Amino acid sequence: MCKTTTLSAGKCTTITKCPCCDVIYIWHNNLLLSFSMSNFVTFRNVIEKTSFTENCLPFPDKRNRIILRTPNDDISFAFTHRELEAFKARLSEALLMKEAYSLVAPSANGS
Repeated sequence: MCKTTTLSAGKCTTITKCPCCDVIYIWHNNLLLSFSMSNFVTFRNVIEKTSFTENCLPFPDKRNRIILRTPNDDISFAFTHRELEAFKARLSEALLMKEAYSLVAPSANGS
């Protein structure tokens, strides 16, 4: 894995980008997901449109959580409402920072 640039960091989730490969990594607790930029944007858009209230269900610990599928059908996230909102914030912040870096990068290279 190349040296990455942090796009967003929170308590449970950090999102980084490899400037060489243009791969986005989502580091969430003990999971690591990797996306192309277009797949990351699609994933973020799906997550952003997901309603916790309409899709949550009770877990064995009696807390409501929402199950979010990942690009791998065998791996899913389970979030409480607060965790989902924090995750959405990290995804949105990562996209904004990616845009900010892309605006600054040409000037930094003298272009």
